[in-house]
Amino acid sequence: MSSTSTAKWYSSWPLPLISSLLLLIVMYGLVPYTFRYNVQEPISIFHMLYLFWTGMPDWEHGLLVVPISLGLLYWKREKYFNTPVAGDSRAWPLFLVVFLFYYVGYKGDIKPLAFASIQILIAALVIWFYGWPLFKSALFPWAFLAFAWPMPGLDGVIAFPLREFMSAVTNLFLNLIGIPALRVGTAVVSAPDFALGIPQGQRFALDVADPCSGIRSLFALMMVTALYGYVTLPKTWQKITLFLCAMPLAVFGNFIRMLMLTFGTIILGSDIAIGPADKPSAYHEAAGFVVFGAALAGMLVIDWLLQLNWTRVLADLKQWAATPAEPRK
Repeated sequence: MSSTSTAKWYSSWPLPLISSLLLLIVMYGLVPYTFRYNVQEPISIFHMLYLFWTGMPDWEHGLLVVPISLGLLYWKREKYFNTPVAGDSRAWPLFLVVFLFYYVGYKGDIKPLAFASIQILIAALVIWFYGWPLFKSALFPWAFLAFAWPMPGLDGVIAFPLREFMSAVTNLFLNLIGIPALRVGTAVVSAPDFALGIPQGQRFALDVADPCSGIRSLFALMMVTALYGYVTLPKTWQKITLFLCAMPLAVFGNFIRMLMLTFGTIILGSDIAIGPADKPSAYHEAAGFVVFGAALAGMLVIDWLLQLNWTRVLADLKQWAATPAEPRK
C-alpha cells in the first residue's frame, strides 16, 4: 500500500463516515419506529434489534454479524486502500428506495422493510461518498450484514415443513435399523407390540418441535457457511455450493439429535433423556450442542471435497484400475 493512496484515503473518509453514522443513529437509533409486543410505547429499530438478538434464540447469532463484517473489512483493508475513491451521485435512486421502505415500514409496522432500508442505505452511502469500485470491493462484508436482520415470519414458513421432513426421515431410519416406529403428525413414537402388551409410544415418543426441526440452527449455519466459504474457498462456485449446503447440514445435525434423544429415551428413560417441557434435561440440552458439532463436521468434509483436485483423483483411480494385480504366491 503506497503512502499516497493511504493519505488520500485518510483525507477522504472522516467527514463522509461521521455523517453516515449520524444519519444511521438518528433514523434507526433515536426515532421511535416500531412497537414491541404488549407494550404501547414505540421503540427504535436498533432497540428492537437488540431485543431480538438477546431474547430470541433463533436470532442470537445476529449479535456477531456487525463485528464480523467490520473484521472482514479490516482483514482486506489494503485492498480497499488501493481502490480508487470517487463519489458517485448516481446512487441517488437508492436513497429514494431507502426512504420509501423506511416510510412504508413505519406506517405499516413492517419490520423487514426497516431492515431492508438499513441494508440499502449503507450501500447508497458507500457508493455516494466513495464510488462503485470500493462498494464492489466490499460487496461480501456488506452482503454479510443481511444475516443480522431477524425475519420472524420466515421461520414460521420454513419450520413446519422441516418438522414434517425430520419426523419422516427419523421414522424411516428407525424402521430400517429394526426399531419399530410410527409417525403421528410431526411426532415419532414407538410402534405397539401386541404380543407383549406394549402400547404405542411406551418405549419412546418424540415430538419434532421447532428447535428439533433444524430451523434454529439453519440461520446460524447459513451465516457460518457463507463466512467459512468466503475465507477458505478460492472459487465463487465453491463458495455458493458450500452456502447451499446449509440446509442439508442443519437437517443432518438435527437428525443426529433426534437419534440421540430416541436412543436416550429407550436406554435411560424419558425423564433423563427428555425432561419436562418447561425444563429440558441436561441430556436433552447436550443433544442440542451436538447439532452444531455434527453440522460443522459435515461442513469441513464438504469443504475438503470441494478443494480436492478431482482430475488428479480420477486419474489416480484409472491408473490403479489399469494396474494388473500381482499373482498370489
